[in-house]
Amino acid sequence: MSSPVPDVPIAAVDVATLGISTGGQPYVVTLAGLLGAGGFVDDNGRPDIDRLRDALAPRIEAEADLHCFPERRGGRWWWTRAPADLTVHITVEEALPSESFEDVCGRLVMAPLEASRPPWHIALVPAARPGRCGIVVRLHHALVDGARASALMERLFGSERGVSEHEMSGAGAARVAEREQSSRASFGARLGFRVRSLRRRRISSRALLGPVGAARAVSSASVDLAALEAAAQRCGATVNDAYLIAVGQGLRIVLERAGEPIPESLAVSVPVRIDAVDAAHNAVGVMIVDVPLAEPRSALVVVARRTAASKPLARASGTVVRSALLARGFNVFARHQRMIAAVASNVRGPRHPLVLDGAPLVELWPFGPLAGNVRVGFTAVSYCGRLSIGIETDSGHLPFATEIAAAVEQTLAAIAGG
Repeated sequence: MSSPVPDVPIAAVDVATLGISTGGQPYVVTLAGLLGAGGFVDDNGRPDIDRLRDALAPRIEAEADLHCFPERRGGRWWWTRAPADLTVHITVEEALPSESFEDVCGRLVMAPLEASRPPWHIALVPAARPGRCGIVVRLHHALVDGARASALMERLFGSERGVSEHEMSGAGAARVAEREQSSRASFGARLGFRVRSLRRRRISSRALLGPVGAARAVSSASVDLAALEAAAQRCGATVNDAYLIAVGQGLRIVLERAGEPIPESLAVSVPVRIDAVDAAHNAVGVMIVDVPLAEPRSALVVVARRTAASKPLARASGTVVRSALLARGFNVFARHQRMIAAVASNVRGPRHPLVLDGAPLVELWPFGPLAGNVRVGFTAVSYCGRLSIGIETDSGHLPFATEIAAAVEQTLAAIAGG
């Protein structure tokens, strides 16, 4: 008989993540999508929940992180081992007669995760679209950052093909190049980067920033990834640069609806991937980018220049909130800050089409929690040849998430159409 797996201390960065306040919204990474018919999903988009639980049980058993929950004991935080109860962690969430799939997503991103259980949940939404079953995967940020969440999805869902040695070596080479580029930044350069990040023009908008309510509206936008990448490259830019330009146009819609003046640019906080420290589950730094609200083509060149200069320094600077004490200070600052208008994350998507027990994942988009006084957030993911963006808003103050999503999609299409 094997001995039980011991509890392990939680890394300082992940303890800080546990302490970040989102005003009542769980601090989770959310991945929502649509499953086609096949396997446990019938032609009407309705799932066989028992079959899925049986199919996922061995894969979940192999994921140690899915069998522990955070617990404070003796003045220290521990990952405490506990079995995952799939009847609780994998459930069916029926939409109400008046609800769309987006409405269900907006409701689920606010649903708490039980404190005494491993902090994750998978909800299936029957007939979320004609012939499609919705799926909403939620994982606490202390458990995973965006990249880890995507990798976990790949392991749980599986794919139609494996990852070749060439693809793995190419990805590894890219990460090595990023580390080498980041390591060249001196202490003075990193310090200057931090100081410049804090010295920004005050954002006066009362629509974008203010007290955040207890309800969320969500929507999504998408564009052909190859076309967007080709168009961005012609401007010396990246897909993420084009995404930031679209975020700026989404923010512009909020200002226009509120009748507020349109500034030349707005500062957006952009998480960047860094090397993990020790056994931390989160490895994310921050880059703040002033995004012009002008015509997208000219703005793209400006943003490309800014991100090319800032990203290596952001990676070299590491995480900002590294301890529980810093998390408490961040919470106070975030509730009153006038430095950034929004957070725009970009999650690495699965490398190949995913299939969950015979049901293909045909669409995927992510949602990130709103924190502090920021009322709209954007999260992007690349999947199946599309760049998809999830938009989440404080619905009490910004109920028009679909209009923001439309502006984002139109901007991306305009750039991609070139």
